[in-house]
Amino acid sequence: MFFFFASVLVSMILIGVYIYFRIRPLLAESGTSKGVLSLVCFVLVFFSFIIGFLLERGGFYALSSPFTYIGSWVLAAIMYFMIVFVLIDFFRIINAFTFKADILSFKYVFGDEKAKMYSLVSCIIVAVVLICGYFNAKFPVLKTIEYKTEKAITQNFRFVLISDVHLGMINCESFMSRLRDRINAENPDFVVIAGDFFDGDPYPVINSKVGEILQEIKTGCGIYAVNGNHEWLGNANLADEFLQKHGVIVLRDSVAKLPFNCYVVGREDISQKLHSKMKRKPLEELMQAVDTNAFSIVLDHQPPKHYEEEEKAAPDLELSGHTHAGAQLWPLFLITKRIYENDYGFIRKGKSDFYTTSGYGTWGPPIRTSARPEMVVFEVSKK
Repeated sequence: MFFFFASVLVSMILIGVYIYFRIRPLLAESGTSKGVLSLVCFVLVFFSFIIGFLLERGGFYALSSPFTYIGSWVLAAIMYFMIVFVLIDFFRIINAFTFKADILSFKYVFGDEKAKMYSLVSCIIVAVVLICGYFNAKFPVLKTIEYKTEKAITQNFRFVLISDVHLGMINCESFMSRLRDRINAENPDFVVIAGDFFDGDPYPVINSKVGEILQEIKTGCGIYAVNGNHEWLGNANLADEFLQKHGVIVLRDSVAKLPFNCYVVGREDISQKLHSKMKRKPLEELMQAVDTNAFSIVLDHQPPKHYEEEEKAAPDLELSGHTHAGAQLWPLFLITKRIYENDYGFIRKGKSDFYTTSGYGTWGPPIRTSARPEMVVFEVSKK
């Protein structure tokens, strides 16, 4: 674990040095007092997310808040600065060995007007991308899915699926209030939360009014939740205690039966093994508590990488999140699509349907450039 964090820190330092020398033409001249001040400010801003994280872990929530918020934007900015500057440098290298065009012949030093222009244009491009991504994340879409089943349900019903809300230092009371209003407007029979309701440390949420807001969600049969990897990164037991105190039924390798011959099966997140000596139960074992004639819904935060276990257990519908439909920021979908067979949307395996939602909130940057966030309403009826 030490070597992992050490390698991340070294990588961050190298990236920081690279970006600093690419925007240096916009800053004060090196060696001057203003130049030293601009370097110090750059370092504080660049590492603000890490600073905020450490302060939050130390319980200094008021002090960590501005660092966390600024740092969350910086995380996204770093990635897009890297994309833009690497592309520019690629063409500069090609140009140096071929065309030798004057417009691409420059050095990133203070006083070079062409370098200053490229640095300024790069900053504008990144700013536009981040602003567009912010508004894309701010307005989740409502997705309605009509689902037909042959199982012996006693009535048609509708439920709301949300995942990856990531409540914490950035998204908290006002974010949850808007979500409450959207859920109540759909008048669901029940709500399912497919993990990562918390962003990590649950204390910022516990010390807010989120619990009161949760209790204002109106359903016929309650709210059911499972843990995600971020609950385990924070404090899963404390997070679950908070949810249950405010009316949410947390399913930890357990099953709930609903009145209309429907079962909700909640799996513990697979990341549990990194934080606990307990092992999650096999899905086939959990499904033994389910009437085979009833309609079964499985909640598992992370979508399966392979479907052998799920095909054998044969639930009717399995719901997941975690991927943010491409890790939230373009082009990280190239990674999630290699890890998961189905990183977003529907897939059918054997007798089971699987749906991976893009999630409702954001981790880190309050920005989405890869996919729209969503709240999903399932309308289940008899075939």
